[in-house]
Amino acid sequence: MRAGGRSWDPAEVTVRPADYDDDPGRFLAAEEHPHDDVHPHVAARFAAAGARTVLDVGGGNGRLARLLPPLSMRCLVIDLSPVMLALAPRPCVRADGSRLPIADDAVDAVAALYTLYHFADPVEAITQARRVLRPGGLFAACAPNRDSHPELAELVPGWGSASTFDGEDALDIVASVFTAPGDHVATDRWDGPLVTLSTVSDAIASLRVHGLSAASASAAARTLELPLTLTARGCVVYATKGLRPSS
Repeated sequence: MRAGGRSWDPAEVTVRPADYDDDPGRFLAAEEHPHDDVHPHVAARFAAAGARTVLDVGGGNGRLARLLPPLSMRCLVIDLSPVMLALAPRPCVRADGSRLPIADDAVDAVAALYTLYHFADPVEAITQARRVLRPGGLFAACAPNRDSHPELAELVPGWGSASTFDGEDALDIVASVFTAPGDHVATDRWDGPLVTLSTVSDAIASLRVHGLSAASASAAARTLELPLTLTARGCVVYATKGLRPSS
């Protein structure tokens, strides 16, 4: 497997399971408690870049898509999960992010938020995103760090293990695709006390997002001293597709 121009040992990284149809409540738990979220920031960044058409790859139930119409943007949600797409605003299409059914140079912006770690090789999805971007268009991807939310390390199975797209490596992986003249890649990193679990319900929702079953999350949440502030670490990577030189 190759990612970010490097060779990965498959034994060292994992593809995060996509359980959105088998356990949709795990994903939807993210909406059940107050937390600092990247979606409004990405929406504002797209608007500032002058985007009017947006493709949201792995857009799930449309968390980003719902923020865009008030900012004069139209969005097409792409996802493989029928359960999530049933909850998403229209238009939406069931498709694989590594084989986008979109023409070259067709959209102003592409988002891939909290989704690239579901790909065995995220470079394939990022390459597709760059292909469908118009020259001057903006791509945004994000992921948590492997060491995000260390306060939950003892409760989350596999905490700290590497996936195919973690915050620590995200910039390099995206930069390995946006290499043409005029392409530009930058990152907004976060590392601080951004999330506070005030109630048992908050804690259960957070642990569900981290992959625990409903029963396990409920039991584990009751072992925590609340309120508990979590240290969130990760980043959003923004990449601009360079303009074609004039002939």
